[in-house]
Amino acid sequence: MRAREVFLALLIIAAGVLLTYEKSGRLDQWFEGWDGPWFSDFDEFVYEETREIAGPLPPELEVVNAHGQIEVTGTATDTASVLFKERISARNKDEADHIAASLRMIVTPSGSRLILSTNRDEFKRKNFSTSFKIVVPSGTAVHLKNSYGLVRIEGTGPAEIANPHGDVVVHGIAGSLILTSSYEEIDVDGVLGDAQIGAPHSQVTIKNIEGGLILDHSYGIVHLDRIGGKTVVKGSHSEVNTRGLSAEAEISTTYETVRIEDAGPVLIRARHCDIAAKNIKGLFDATNTYGRIRVENIGGDLKIDGQNVEVEGLGLRSPDVTVRTTYENVSLSGFAGKASVFLTHGRLNLEPDSALSGPVDVQGNYLDVQMLWPTGFRAPFEARTRDGRIIWNLTESPDSQKSNGITELKAFSRETGKPAIRIETSHGDVQVDAAGR
Repeated sequence: MRAREVFLALLIIAAGVLLTYEKSGRLDQWFEGWDGPWFSDFDEFVYEETREIAGPLPPELEVVNAHGQIEVTGTATDTASVLFKERISARNKDEADHIAASLRMIVTPSGSRLILSTNRDEFKRKNFSTSFKIVVPSGTAVHLKNSYGLVRIEGTGPAEIANPHGDVVVHGIAGSLILTSSYEEIDVDGVLGDAQIGAPHSQVTIKNIEGGLILDHSYGIVHLDRIGGKTVVKGSHSEVNTRGLSAEAEISTTYETVRIEDAGPVLIRARHCDIAAKNIKGLFDATNTYGRIRVENIGGDLKIDGQNVEVEGLGLRSPDVTVRTTYENVSLSGFAGKASVFLTHGRLNLEPDSALSGPVDVQGNYLDVQMLWPTGFRAPFEARTRDGRIIWNLTESPDSQKSNGITELKAFSRETGKPAIRIETSHGDVQVDAAGR
């Protein structure tokens, strides 16, 4: 390959990398505001300014910052105190002093808001960061804009936070929360109202939300614990772990694991995911492809619609169970209500409870079925298979059995007022064994 062709190929690759980083926002982190040389002998110089702001204060605080930190704490006070810190990269102290003399905090009362900002935009070369540490009266509403640094609030009122490429910590706020961030960690614990959070490429921990939660997320891990209102997770490549969802939940994601424990009604829309759910008080409705679903102790209806999805259900208290899937195995045990299974190219294991009160209907192709018959249970049973066998291992003889290309077996036909059990398959065997053997 000619040198010119090699250079052209490298140029195309570099352009692709730069485009990817620009789309992700990480290109800003490298270049935003930096005009100085990267490989010079620079030192860091720190300057601090403290200001007390007397009351009465506006009910809202707004802070506009970039490349630094914002920390706001609400406490029992009627004044505000501000610690403003500048970190300046310079060749020497004289150069740093010159920058510090021009860089300043700006305090602007504006109607119902007290606005804190800087004159950062006046500088062509932004070789510095600025930080605010603020104490305000408890319950003050806060509106914070930052980037590339920590934002932390505690004990405030309602909050709106925008902090691309920065960690966010929110603890104990009396009101709603609107938050956007990316690529860094988010820790939220204690919100008295609703929470709406956008956090692509982040690790997210959210606990103790009294209202509802809407989370828009991608490429990271999500932990949710004790959410009082409706929970909505819109994920992509998001691992989702939840506990204590009191109201209904809607979760969507791809290619990662979903774990749910102690929840109300749950709706899941997933692709290429493993799903585990335990102690669900209401409906559990899941759609998935190419994965595994394991559910335990489901109190409401159970609905699973899958393609190439393995299903395992344990201790099901569901009044109505419906499972559809292909090319994987299904195992259902401990169910007492109605059960319908539609399965092709797999194996089905059924172990109903002795208190079975709903009909059981199985339809499949290239399907082997094993059913463990509850001790002492009597209910009409009928099985049919094409190009397969029916193996009856109960001590009671069947009422009838015949085979002529299609094998059919009937048992307990005289039982009335009992739920009927019907199994129909092809190219597979049906086997009935006594439970416990």
